Amino acid sequence: MSLNSVIARPLLAAPFIADGLDAALKPKRHVDKVERIKPTLAKIGVPSVVTDSPELLTRALGAVTTLSAVGLALGKKPRTAALTLAVVSVPTMLARNPIWTAQSKVERKEMTGRLLGSAGLLGGLLTASGDRGGRPSLAWRARNGLDQRRALREQKAALKESLAS
Repeated sequence: MSLNSVIARPLLAAPFIADGLDAALKPKRHVDKVERIKPTLAKIGVPSVVTDSPELLTRALGAVTTLSAVGLALGKKPRTAALTLAVVSVPTMLARNPIWTAQSKVERKEMTGRLLGSAGLLGGLLTASGDRGGRPSLAWRARNGLDQRRALREQKAALKESLAS
């Protein structure tokens, strides 16, 4: 087992597990943040069906976050889990840190700091989603297979030519 799978993935997953459980089991605090940005969501064209039931949306995102983070921590489809967390975390981090609504420089600075921390976690998730654990990519394996078949055909043709002469 690599250091990455033993230590790094569970550490990366830990805040998402805690936050996902909190959102799924106690959505009130999270719902307030969704309510705060509802006008912005309407302006950018998010369908009202998504924002009509913020508690249900919060619980669903919390469940998806928790399950994906547990999968990442345990190494069960870690690339898919990390990518799912990355996709879910973008709207979540914007909802939690709506810099455009800040009323003061202090509030804007606090939100910016939290947003940058969330962006750092997003970077970790994107890195984890691309980690193949030392295994070659599908594209490399396909090219390598084609190269090997081509080399075998060339060897076979050279052998036939040498036997014919």
